[in-house]
Amino acid sequence: MKKYSVLMVDLKNSRSYDIQDRNNIQNSILSSINILNKIFKNSIEKEVEFSAGDEIQGLFISSQSAYLYYRLFSMLIFPIQTHTGIGFGTWDIRVENESSTAQDGTVYHNARKAIDEAKKSLEYSVLFYSKSKNDIIVNSLINSNNLLTIKQSKYQNNLMLLAEILYPITNGDIIEYEKLKELLKFIQFEKKENLIIDIEYPIISTQLEKESFYITEGKKRGLSTQISKLLGVSRQSVEKSIKIGDIYELRNLTISILKAMESLQGENL
Repeated sequence: MKKYSVLMVDLKNSRSYDIQDRNNIQNSILSSINILNKIFKNSIEKEVEFSAGDEIQGLFISSQSAYLYYRLFSMLIFPIQTHTGIGFGTWDIRVENESSTAQDGTVYHNARKAIDEAKKSLEYSVLFYSKSKNDIIVNSLINSNNLLTIKQSKYQNNLMLLAEILYPITNGDIIEYEKLKELLKFIQFEKKENLIIDIEYPIISTQLEKESFYITEGKKRGLSTQISKLLGVSRQSVEKSIKIGDIYELRNLTISILKAMESLQGENL
């Protein structure tokens, strides 16, 4: 029986925000999911939307697409922190023409368990649950990724998002490549209001060479030069920020996460 993935995301410490901040955050989240739903339309069964309070959820065709959606979402709302659960399982109760909140099945139960555990945990803010022995490996990789991400500055996060637009970590039909350019409006650099990017997709694949036993695909030669020209700053300063922000390491970790999830899905990205 085909398996799917559900993404559930909830704001951390949402009650600590005043009404104005909470409204601003919700508007930011709404803008983010509206564009991401377009980017991921090929891999979404039920669009991501607000389900209750500050929680959002959606149904995806694979765990990889759900994680990649979460990854871009967290960049767009940075530095806002969330609790996140990603479930993998069967979609048993299907209600046609209704949103994700009207559906049910083990995939929803697994996602709920994942986010509930993330809320209780002092170490993990994002958890993946599929009832597989590989969940431990997947969650360790995701947690390592998050620990590096939360140390970034806003500028470094913007650089990572820009790198994702130039060299997206995905493959096949998971995303609408041309829609990625719409993410530019979420990026704000000092003295640079409008970025214009002319690129041909697809750029990067998570497929590894047959002889490869380690991952280096996240690092792209010439990336710092491309970004420096776009921003009108020195290549050395961009390269330094990429290094301090662990951007190449984070991209390699992302590919590792997708590869670890691959055996659960039974599909090749």
